[in-house]
Amino acid sequence: MLKGSKKYIFILSLCFVGLILLQVFAPKPINWTQTFMKKDKIPFGTSALFDALPAIFPGQQINTETFPIYNVLAEEKLSGTNYIIINNAFEPDKLDTREILEFAENGNSVFIAANYFSGKFADTLKIKTDNYFGIAETFNSDSVNFAQFYNPYDTAEINFLNIRIKRKRNYVYEKGIENTHFTSFDTTKTILLGNNSNKKINFIKIKWGKGQLFLSTVPEVFSNYLFVNRLNYDYPYKALSYLPTQKIIWDEHYKAGNIQKDSSLRVIFNNPALKSAYSVLLISLLLFIIIGVKRKQRIIPVVEPLRNTTLDFVDIVGTLYYQTGNHKNIADKKIMYFLEYVRSAFQIKTNLYDDVFIERVTNLSGIERQKVHDLFYYFADLNVKTSITQQELLKLNRMIEEFHRENRR
Repeated sequence: MLKGSKKYIFILSLCFVGLILLQVFAPKPINWTQTFMKKDKIPFGTSALFDALPAIFPGQQINTETFPIYNVLAEEKLSGTNYIIINNAFEPDKLDTREILEFAENGNSVFIAANYFSGKFADTLKIKTDNYFGIAETFNSDSVNFAQFYNPYDTAEINFLNIRIKRKRNYVYEKGIENTHFTSFDTTKTILLGNNSNKKINFIKIKWGKGQLFLSTVPEVFSNYLFVNRLNYDYPYKALSYLPTQKIIWDEHYKAGNIQKDSSLRVIFNNPALKSAYSVLLISLLLFIIIGVKRKQRIIPVVEPLRNTTLDFVDIVGTLYYQTGNHKNIADKKIMYFLEYVRSAFQIKTNLYDDVFIERVTNLSGIERQKVHDLFYYFADLNVKTSITQQELLKLNRMIEEFHRENRR
């Protein structure tokens, strides 16, 4: 180490500590991101509504699910249950659509609040949505951007149609609501429950088998920002009062804030104070390296390259796993290596197996879409299991090998 370098280290450390203190005590900007997640106390989180569920459904069990609808409903046939989903958009795939509609058909109730319904779900129910204000932006941190976007459309008014719960004066929301509405629906199965000031329908009930689906196009009214408004707080209570008092499944999978990032440093980058501290640390290390380049370089000893023992290692580890019969561990590693191959070969993320992901892999690989769909949904099934059989492991291996044989890249 250079003589006198302690002085530079002290100065850099002092700057580092000072910047952290400034970040800690600086006023935090409002985060306008639309997450609709129960853990978020930001304006467009739903922590307030989730905390109010025991009062809305007294004495009922409330379960939170972070898995897709297919994983929740496929293996267990539930009865006497409400399924609540709140997000800015709802576009489940064919499997999830089949399960949620079968769930309702068996006598359960489904409540979904979303600005936009699309995909197989919307096609099956024959519903379409539109809006007055255009596609809403995602507000990451700046309240000024939020105000600029909504400023031309300051006020939105909505109300119920049922005279028993309809207010004499509309629920008035100043900013924060996109005011989407239904443009078409199946009138033979639909009961109208709510509209906006332009008489556009935004809340409906669809009879489905022995059950029912309640669909709302104004999910923002269930968020913290609008739910805690003392003039309008009772709208979510009244909307959810249509559901019978029974067990609740609260969805945390179909959420705008549930996007997983691949970076292992996502916790640091999502926190402004930690991000600034991390930047200062990197700059400090860079300056220290630049200052120390003048030191004399010691003679670098010659190091003989290590013998390649990869094949021996693989053989030993494979034998060990086979003898212990830990099929689940082997399956997890095969899936992990295969997903790494997909990310490397196709340059796409593998954190969500939705229709867009399946379509991209199909187009890039040239493999039949159904085979690609079955492969990744088999991954999802194995991931939720604590143990698997040898036959399931062999099936996984055959499906992966078949993918590699037919892959055109």
